[in-house]
Amino acid sequence: MAESAMLQTDRISKALEAFVKTGQDLLQNAKRESKEGSTHDFVTKKIRIERRDSLLGLIAVGAKLYKSLSVKKKSEAEKVWKNAYHCAQVRDAVEAFLQLETDWDTFLEHLDAELRMSDLTLHRGTQMGQLSAETPLIDARTGEAVTLGNYLRKGERILLVLIRQFACLLCRIHVGELEANQGMLDAQSVRVLVISFGSQEGARYWLQDTDCKYDMLLDPERKIYSGFGLGASVTKVLSFENMLLYSEYIISNHTFPQAPAFIKDDMFQLGGDFVLDEDGKVIFSHCCKSPVDRPVVSEMLTSITKGNPTTGS
Repeated sequence: MAESAMLQTDRISKALEAFVKTGQDLLQNAKRESKEGSTHDFVTKKIRIERRDSLLGLIAVGAKLYKSLSVKKKSEAEKVWKNAYHCAQVRDAVEAFLQLETDWDTFLEHLDAELRMSDLTLHRGTQMGQLSAETPLIDARTGEAVTLGNYLRKGERILLVLIRQFACLLCRIHVGELEANQGMLDAQSVRVLVISFGSQEGARYWLQDTDCKYDMLLDPERKIYSGFGLGASVTKVLSFENMLLYSEYIISNHTFPQAPAFIKDDMFQLGGDFVLDEDGKVIFSHCCKSPVDRPVVSEMLTSITKGNPTTGS
């Protein structure tokens, strides 16, 4: 029994040590690359899902950690090493893990400050309470210039789903959940409009790749995004906590999309969900704090029914 417990603690400590070592290597590589050119070029060109040696490489490393510990979630992994905390080697490995988290997030916060990312400069207290019917948009399928008024109808509500980027897995999952709960939306006369700030070429790729049937509109100048206080943030997208949450999707057999290279995008833009009444008044607002922060469909509809306008900011 004692030998079995020793083997277990040894397995836990070695799994954590391997994760921390690779995580430190990824972080040091990022720090080095960020100094080789402009910070903007580093953020837009060097942090890519297809580059295993970029910061995004931590997602796969996190998934490997979970497999080594025979778990599927970070919360389950924490329980495993907490149960072995009596072992000094495990305690040391956990402390190194926590130090990596601090160092990781500190570096991201430095990038946000260096670039003056819009999430830091937008004032979230001045969100729009109503959208004008004249708000200019572009029909993603036809390229036709339209206005929000084309979609406002008497007795109908509009759910604006502002996606982050065309390759955002969590956005795709959220839209899929809306489609799966279409009956609930129909029961409350809620019509879904997907909004992107990207190009029409990117939108066509997204529509084909997702087989989404909802109307999709483009807000190329991000006026709706900024009006709702939705900025861009390296920290809120790539935080240590979020990276390990993304790892859970790998364990669940999800694949992170890779948009074609010719599509210009912004992976650090934050998204949100907003419901408008027939006059364009905002009756529900959810500003995503991170890519994994989307409202649950049933809870969102309950909030609308009860007249609770905000679930997140």
